[in-house]
Amino acid sequence: MTELLSDGLPKILPPSENGVFKAVLTLPEAHIALVGAVAAFLDRQVKSVYLRNNDAPARDTSAKQEEYDVNCVVDEEEGDQCDVEMQASPMEGDNSANDHRNIKWRSVFNLCDLHSDQPGRGRRYGSLVRSYQVMLCNYRVFVGGNKLVERFTMRNPEGMELCDAVMAIFIDLTQAKEIVKKPIDEMTDIEMWVVFFALANKPEYSDTLTAITNAVEGIAVANETLQHISQSPEERAHFRSRRIWQRDREHEQAVWTDEGRDEMRAVYEPIIVDKNAELADKDAELADKDAEITKLNAKLDALLGQK
Repeated sequence: MTELLSDGLPKILPPSENGVFKAVLTLPEAHIALVGAVAAFLDRQVKSVYLRNNDAPARDTSAKQEEYDVNCVVDEEEGDQCDVEMQASPMEGDNSANDHRNIKWRSVFNLCDLHSDQPGRGRRYGSLVRSYQVMLCNYRVFVGGNKLVERFTMRNPEGMELCDAVMAIFIDLTQAKEIVKKPIDEMTDIEMWVVFFALANKPEYSDTLTAITNAVEGIAVANETLQHISQSPEERAHFRSRRIWQRDREHEQAVWTDEGRDEMRAVYEPIIVDKNAELADKDAELADKDAEITKLNAKLDALLGQK
């Protein structure tokens, strides 16, 4: 159960909330956490990571409007690009019935945008750097699947790879509660990061979190940053502002939906009534014709009987 303080906000802010997530990985004091998290997400050795082109600062109250959450370059010599996004709840219009199509297409759009944005003039195509798009989702995107991480590259139906220039990665945070049932020494790095982002604000998992922070330096730094953010009146105020903004947005969408439904009903209900009346008239007319045909058939049968 989440512990609340007198301001009505959680004692420890949820690291899966967009603004908190971004702060935990992009504040200067969190650099070791950024390197460790990116290495775990990409499942590769990472020597260095530096941030670039994050359109809005970590403390922007409208953080959900920015293009990238965490836009960084991995290992300066190679210069690979990585966009990391936190999706705490399904996108508008997404659900299991439509296979969460929007979040998947958003991932593809971000990946293509990131890859095509690098300078290509005067360079060989083969020298372009790799691009990664990582989506951490706090809900099940691939319905029926049970994999913690899904990685997608460019391959044909037989599995032959065209190239390794781009990769889309989806990480399922909903599996955290199953992961914590394992001993710490059996958890992988990515599993421990998933537990942190999904459960770090849950007091009932504090012992597990302590063990994880003792095991992984990057998570220890991320947790220290989270604790600092959670104790800062300024950061809590920013969190409240983002939450109010989100709630207002959801309210407006609900109002637009209700008003749109009422407007459509006002426009089409009279038309439907008129059409139903026309159909009723036609049904009555057809019934009269059927009765007339029945009488004519009876007369014809009578005439044929007299012959």
